[in-house]
Amino acid sequence: MGRSLIQVVDPSAQTVAQDGIINLGSVLRRYGCNCRLSGNAVEISGEGYYEVNASVALAPTAEGEISVTLYKDGAAVPGAVAYATAAAAGDSVTVPITATIRQGCLCEGASQLTLVLGEGAATVRNVSVRVVKG
Repeated sequence: MGRSLIQVVDPSAQTVAQDGIINLGSVLRRYGCNCRLSGNAVEISGEGYYEVNASVALAPTAEGEISVTLYKDGAAVPGAVAYATAAAAGDSVTVPITATIRQGCLCEGASQLTLVLGEGAATVRNVSVRVVKG
């Protein structure tokens, strides 16, 4: 069980609809073979626990609550959701997510980790995701 990590970032503005997957951008740092960028997802492979730290800066298209949820293979990770409230449309808010993901035996293959915008549409201004296999 080796240690692996990946950090991906996207500092460009992207418009994301409600329930849309957030583009993770490109690889800033990568070490080991258990974490890699695969489209709009971080792919993890290899048995063990993975620490996920994500930060998403966004400007909602309307006032009110907005959320970002971490998904594993298309299903929401329990407790891995962050909320923020915008006082007005366009107000900048940042939502952090921290979670521990368990990847089972090698027979399960690789899993896809994605970030999904909930509670309304927004312009995502910056995304940073770091995944470390312990």
